[in-house]
Amino acid sequence: MSKTLLVARREFLATVLTKAFLLGIILPPAIMGVAFTLLPLLMNQAPPKTVGTVAIIDQSPDQRVARTLEKTLTEETFKERKAKKIDQAADEINTRVPNLPMDDRSKGMVKSAMASTAAAIKADVLEPNSPVDKAKEPILSARVRDHDEANPNQRIALLVIPKDAVIRAASAPDPNHPDEPFAHYQFYVAPKLDIEVQQDIIHEVDQAIIDARLAAVDVDPAKVRSVSSDPRTDTKVVTAEGERKDSGVAQMFLPVGFLMLLWISVLVGGQGLLMSTVEEKSSRVMEVLLSAVSPLELMLGKILGQMGVAATMMAIYGFTGVAALTVFSLSHLLDPILLVYSAIYFVIAFFLMASMMAAVGSVVNDIREAQALMQPVMIVMVIPMVLWLPISRNPNGMFAQVVSFLPPISPFVMVVRLAGSEKIPFWQVPATIAIGVASMAFMAWAAAKIFRIGVLMYGKPPNFKTLVRWVRMA
Repeated sequence: MSKTLLVARREFLATVLTKAFLLGIILPPAIMGVAFTLLPLLMNQAPPKTVGTVAIIDQSPDQRVARTLEKTLTEETFKERKAKKIDQAADEINTRVPNLPMDDRSKGMVKSAMASTAAAIKADVLEPNSPVDKAKEPILSARVRDHDEANPNQRIALLVIPKDAVIRAASAPDPNHPDEPFAHYQFYVAPKLDIEVQQDIIHEVDQAIIDARLAAVDVDPAKVRSVSSDPRTDTKVVTAEGERKDSGVAQMFLPVGFLMLLWISVLVGGQGLLMSTVEEKSSRVMEVLLSAVSPLELMLGKILGQMGVAATMMAIYGFTGVAALTVFSLSHLLDPILLVYSAIYFVIAFFLMASMMAAVGSVVNDIREAQALMQPVMIVMVIPMVLWLPISRNPNGMFAQVVSFLPPISPFVMVVRLAGSEKIPFWQVPATIAIGVASMAFMAWAAAKIFRIGVLMYGKPPNFKTLVRWVRMA
């Protein structure tokens, strides 16, 4: 046992004292910080404006829709609606993430994240009986985003509003939609017209048509809009420390946060073990080490050493995440026992993956040869990332419970379930831990057999069938 610990100590220090490890710990947060700093600055650079006119063929009574759109489809009103959306997004963020005041700088970041589209558009009302095909022709020559705004009167879109879109028809106005009392309107746009501009125009047309329908039956649209506005809610979570603002977004992403923490730590530590094993074998250092320790002691020592490296990384990022939750007053989302379970499942997950990595590394001569044998291991690693969303949404469903008992993905699934919104049956925690420990013992036994034979073999690497035969050998 003492020799195993010596190997583990050597493996740990040989990794954590390198510049590569220190850069690997520091660079990801630094890169994220730089990205969050530069991204708003880059997105604040104004893109070319969407310049042009929106032609309108309004066949409704008194061209009421077109007259409304003449007032709403302007550059000034577009800016006003954009500012209103930014304020609403800032209010939503402030509601979802408590203790995050949205000052002018924060709103500026929200604005940057909301694609700062600019548009200088205006309505061009045509005669109600204008031919549609002829009205569409100018759209073909439009330059949607004009850098110099040399042609502000180019036609970038066409709206055709039939009479039955405003006045209810006696029968179904559209044979393709017999259940709808009103006809559809047509919206023709230039290729590559900004999607945000399209959505803004459609929203304003929808509002104008609804207002025209209400006016046609002598109802004041302003009163209807005021009483039908969405009610606002102030959701609070009742905790032992008192009431707190609801943070549904943070609660939804908490399971994937724990999964990513476990997944990255296991993957980075496992790859370090693979590369270390391949390097020592190719440089013949492995032969020197085997003159002092047994193959089993060497393999276990290397696994424990890289486990210490992965645990260090997990502890650093985990502490950062807990500190962030505390700063934003979201610590009530984190059950302390979840940290204990995460540590236990980390040991199980890492030992399973590291055993596979050690076995693969012992039978190849370089990293290129390891790629073919690594495919099954990487597939196993990808499965939890694919399944996290359905499992977190229904942690006590039949599927989630079944995969919780399937090693080697069991530790990843259990972390997602434990961090989810539902409390899982307690007996499943010790049961999955027991299965995980048994899987660790089996995987260590199988990997040791492969490691003992493969670590001193050179030449063409064995295939999967040969590895199975090595495991079955006494």
